[in-house]
Amino acid sequence: MATQVRGRPATWDEAVREAAKLLAASRLPVIAGLGTDAAGTEAAAKLAQACGGVLDHAHGDALLRDLGAMREYGWIVATRLLARARADAVLLVGPGLDGFALPSKPTLDPAVERRVFRFAPPQGELLGQLGVLRALAAGRPVADGADPNGGTARLAEALRQARYGVAVWSAGALREMEVEALCGLISDLNAQTRWAGLPLPAPGNAMGVAQALAWETGFPVRVGFPRGRAEHDPWRFEAVRLVASGEADAAVWVQALEPGPPPWDGRVPLVALTAEDVAFAEAPAVAFTVGRPGVDHDAVLWNGDASALVAVRATAPSEAPSVAQVLAALVAAMAGKDAAPC
Repeated sequence: MATQVRGRPATWDEAVREAAKLLAASRLPVIAGLGTDAAGTEAAAKLAQACGGVLDHAHGDALLRDLGAMREYGWIVATRLLARARADAVLLVGPGLDGFALPSKPTLDPAVERRVFRFAPPQGELLGQLGVLRALAAGRPVADGADPNGGTARLAEALRQARYGVAVWSAGALREMEVEALCGLISDLNAQTRWAGLPLPAPGNAMGVAQALAWETGFPVRVGFPRGRAEHDPWRFEAVRLVASGEADAAVWVQALEPGPPPWDGRVPLVALTAEDVAFAEAPAVAFTVGRPGVDHDAVLWNGDASALVAVRATAPSEAPSVAQVLAALVAAMAGKDAAPC
């Protein structure tokens, strides 16, 4: 197994010992990236509790936009499998959807031609235009000039005519208020017909991590243990902000799914768990090469089609340790126990 301490090859025991020493001495470490599976997430939560650290995902912003809208407003959503089977109308809202596609006909009713509508006003106008579309879909009047060519009114009528419609969006490209407005549109349409939302999951198994953290801590990402118990605060526990402000003085970067260094590369001493060679601005204090979930080892990952956690068999099993194995060894070392050999 490839392990390094300050850029030079090191044994497993030496690397674990050095990483545990760094975290034990830290005032506030962040455990971020979290590109891992359910087992790796559980181990990260245990490490954060052991060192009084903070947990954040690389795509925490996008994840929390969807979760924030769900918590504050509520929503009606469907799975991609259900959309593929039943939807006779699809509304693509905002940017970031170029790779999304469904077959031309619903699988449960192949005689129906699925209609696809694109709603992507110029940047900065989406929220206002969603308000106009929502008003017209509900039969409410809009201000003069709000729909100058009648295109939004025609779209609203088409949405009302759908038997089962699905509105698709990517929270990575929308603001939380825009997600809330879209959820309001879906709710209004359900007074006349059937519509559901289809939020595309953020990359890096973000929703899977949120689910696993919820059962471990009671909260999704941006969870901290600085006072010994789990606390959730989307602003206070944002990893990038903590490093930029100097509040965090060490970091663990967990990235077994997406290549690349953390956005604060070189700012604080780093323990890196990566599945691929990464060009860091400054050699990590300790580096571990880990296996890829679902490739090097079996894993439980979020499945976007089913909108559920699914067990995945390794496609190319290897001896590379999992994120969970490395983080469990760090927890054991911090507790004064011998770390399990790799």
